[in-house]
Amino acid sequence: MKYMGSKRTMLKNGLGDVIDKSIASAPKVYDLFTGSGAVASHIAQRYQKAVIAVDLQTFAVVLAKSVLERDSAIADNSWICRWFARASAVQDMAMLKAASDLQESLITLEPEVAAALARKIATETENHPITSAYGGYYFSPLQSMWLDDLRRTLPKVKEHKDIALACLVRAASSCAAAPGHTAQPFKANPTAGPFLIEAWLRNLPKIVRETALFLSTQYAKVKGRSFVMDANIAAHDVQEDDLVFLDPPYSDVHYSRFYHVLETVARGEVGSIKGSGRYPPQEERPRSDYSLRTQSRTALDGLLSTLASRGANVLMTFPAGQASNGLSGAEVIEASSKHFKLIETKVTSRLSTLGGDRKHRAARQDSEELILYLSAK
Repeated sequence: MKYMGSKRTMLKNGLGDVIDKSIASAPKVYDLFTGSGAVASHIAQRYQKAVIAVDLQTFAVVLAKSVLERDSAIADNSWICRWFARASAVQDMAMLKAASDLQESLITLEPEVAAALARKIATETENHPITSAYGGYYFSPLQSMWLDDLRRTLPKVKEHKDIALACLVRAASSCAAAPGHTAQPFKANPTAGPFLIEAWLRNLPKIVRETALFLSTQYAKVKGRSFVMDANIAAHDVQEDDLVFLDPPYSDVHYSRFYHVLETVARGEVGSIKGSGRYPPQEERPRSDYSLRTQSRTALDGLLSTLASRGANVLMTFPAGQASNGLSGAEVIEASSKHFKLIETKVTSRLSTLGGDRKHRAARQDSEELILYLSAK
């Protein structure tokens, strides 16, 4: 998964050690901004603790659910073949032929020509919301067709369905023709066009199959839960001595702008789209007070106040310097100290994969990151 500020590097660079020190006495663990689910899955697979993952975005909860809500591996993976057989059975043969013919020609076509043909195919489809919205942009028609048909033939068995939907989100992230995240697709011009074609040539069905086999081996030691919910509301369910992991948004741009394609795959539907990024309407895109300069301090203070009143212990990460949502590392420490005892402070590196424009920022950036371990007063 390509995710802004991914925690996977941090887990190996200090965060994992702090989790190990702080988790022993916790009855259960909450991850209130679960994002890619990296931390929630890390904890669930290593400790005898139920993990509850929360996020405003459906796709994030889908990713967490595929591991957290199962406490054993799946030995019989014949369900994957049955799933693909159902998807094949509902495919539109005329559309499949046109999409397959174009896929075979991509390597020889100029990007502008390929894009024009792809968008024509996509606009002629029916009952394929992902293809209609993103075919010829983020995905080739063949890729988006598979996403649609696999999405509408998901397994009925919960543990299979959880894995299958997470596979589609992961495959969409892997194949998306975009620089980093899905804020905008590559343009079909001489500069970005080769990257567009390269992404369109990725074998999405193969990625789905391989991911399904991998996720079938991943499971929690103790079953947890995953919810689409505002973190400040979910905080009221926390109990005394629970460990709460917080990685609040630090950008002044709502995260839904970067992940709207993955959100559409997770939901299976999208309204009217507009703009170069093919965005759905504002009302369909989750918004967070943490990404509003006028609300971020109040939101964080309210969250910490609630968690302190519940008697929880908190592990929080945040950029050490000034973040674009108006908060700084120093202000986060100050707000935390008001409600909790500060047990440990670490500074480590964090890899951001937000994407870049080649002129003003690199696609991947290392930044200093605070790790705060807070104990209830």
